[in-house]
Amino acid sequence: MQKIYSALCAATLVCGMGLYSTAQAAKPPAGPCDGLNQATCSADPQCEWTTQGKDRCIEATTGCTEGETQGTTCGVGECSGNTGNETCDASGNWINDTCDPLAGATAEVCDGLDNNCDGSVDEGGVCDPGGDPHDGITGSFNTPADVTAKCLECHDIEGSDIVNSLHGMMATPAPNVTNMTRDSQKLEEINTFCSYPGPGQAGAACLGCHPTLGKYENLAAADIDCLRCHNDAYKRSFAAETDPANFYNVVDWEGTPKTYIPSDQDANGDFHVVFNWGAMTGLTATDLIAGVHRPTTTTCLSCHAKAGGGDWTKRGDLGLSSDDPPPSSEDVHLASAASGGAGLTCSSCHITTTHKIPGRGIDLRPSEGGAAQECVDCHAEMAAGGHASQGNRAEPDRHVARVSCKSCHIPAFGKGGATELWRDWTNPEWNGALCNGQGAWAGEEHKEANVAPDHVFFNGTSYVYALGETLSKVDPVSGLDSVADANGSANDGMLVPIKRHQSNMAVMNSGADSGKVIPFDVVWQFMTGKYEEAAENGKTYAGYSGTHEWKNLEAEMALNHGVSPAAQVADCASCHHGRNEFEYTIETKLDKLGYKLKDVPAVICSQCHAEKSFKRDWEQMHSHTNKGSGIGCTFCHDIDRPERGLCEPCNPDGTENTACINEFVDTNYFDHCTP
Repeated sequence: MQKIYSALCAATLVCGMGLYSTAQAAKPPAGPCDGLNQATCSADPQCEWTTQGKDRCIEATTGCTEGETQGTTCGVGECSGNTGNETCDASGNWINDTCDPLAGATAEVCDGLDNNCDGSVDEGGVCDPGGDPHDGITGSFNTPADVTAKCLECHDIEGSDIVNSLHGMMATPAPNVTNMTRDSQKLEEINTFCSYPGPGQAGAACLGCHPTLGKYENLAAADIDCLRCHNDAYKRSFAAETDPANFYNVVDWEGTPKTYIPSDQDANGDFHVVFNWGAMTGLTATDLIAGVHRPTTTTCLSCHAKAGGGDWTKRGDLGLSSDDPPPSSEDVHLASAASGGAGLTCSSCHITTTHKIPGRGIDLRPSEGGAAQECVDCHAEMAAGGHASQGNRAEPDRHVARVSCKSCHIPAFGKGGATELWRDWTNPEWNGALCNGQGAWAGEEHKEANVAPDHVFFNGTSYVYALGETLSKVDPVSGLDSVADANGSANDGMLVPIKRHQSNMAVMNSGADSGKVIPFDVVWQFMTGKYEEAAENGKTYAGYSGTHEWKNLEAEMALNHGVSPAAQVADCASCHHGRNEFEYTIETKLDKLGYKLKDVPAVICSQCHAEKSFKRDWEQMHSHTNKGSGIGCTFCHDIDRPERGLCEPCNPDGTENTACINEFVDTNYFDHCTP
């Protein structure tokens, strides 16, 4: 019997059973800090919060030296990240903190933000009836398109801005993708998750997040769904096809007949967005209009947390729990001040102008709105190091010129939920939640939580595969063909943390199109699980002829969120050899990134002395940099560190630096300067 799917394809904390008696008197505090909660404790200069033994508030210990200074941060809401300095007095107490928690505060308005920096959002009745001009709007709004039309009566400039932005589906320049020769909007571009988000093969699925009313391209302002980003209570869906003649009747790979009801499309192929009133009980269209606000972290995460097919699935550094707010161990920036975090929002770092939102990673093609905030924009005192001046080890200070802050301060990803590391379309698995409850045959997914990042050098540009190209990048670490690869080396990039995502994908292996990735028909895969037919459909769409094979392809994905508290920084051994593990015979991750010796130790070492046994660790081996004028990196490696001021064997123009060579080379000459 044929099964008909009628849907559209497109906490309570339980602490056990114990009872708590209200008759027991609380034990009187034995000191000024005993019994205080974390928020009160952190605000009291006499106290500090400790997790040693058990979480509790204890009297603060300073240990600072008179006259010593240190940077401070303060502020909540729109004032989060304000900076200042404080000084240590003769008694060992930090005093005269210059950080102003209200610098940048403005009058509170109804926008979902804490404008006046008092820890509350939209307080004081600013969103109450009469407190916002949207409250007085009346009329008949039968569709989200009717609401957009009303918005444009006052916000025509904003309408023009969004339709000319990336989030408005406008094709946007991709100057940082070195193989990109056209503008990009993600449409019809290969990736290792949904494979190929094209209108003919992805249906309405890829429009679930973008704020369009059902069009993929050539949008006007009237085609934008304003409520999608300006009211978190708003829920929508795509209108379902009502004509049975347009239903999909298929037989899946197990031989089971199924009927799928697609989203309705008009004569131009555009879909139709409708109100999902079942998910908005008690609300009306005028309620939604009255409650409009600027995008919040909740708004952003409603799309970005579930990209790739599920919560935490795609990037691994963001999930729905990132807006809980999360504990500071999950994301110290998004965590509230009360839980030890900074209380920031997405817009604190992705500062928007004219609806253009800055920020891109390695695998993202287009760029708009400039650059997102960098760590030192808030932590200015760390721009040149700053670790030693704050009483920490000095070693991190020599890393900051080449190592991103995030490489040490994001020690793991998938911290709030398991994230996908690979998928295999050739092993279809049934997922009843996909296609809005109709179910689908998705590729096998392998997910893990709390994964240690890999690292690559990134100079801000990248290679991202484009449809029709021949695969030409092989990752030096994984050895796999890459569809997204960071450009940069040990000489011109910053070391950044990444997630490596792999996918078993169909690739042409014969004829003129050999080496081209096939635009996989993901909708056919979902409905039938017949991955070979989905690949053949993709060949027909692209006009490819010949045979194909299934290959594991890889994408490097930058990790930019999920910064941990300073006390949870990554261990040095996550990149460097551990003690007694410094072996030339082992090719390490750093060797593959450019740190390998120029030649065997017998040749390199004999420039200055006979070959000796390797030192036990990095520190001992690299004590050479402290000898004489400082033996430069290029005496041993193909990397240069001019910021260290060391003595290198070659001058910038390629000629020999005879002074350095004469100072250190007294055994066997090695030609460093001839290409």
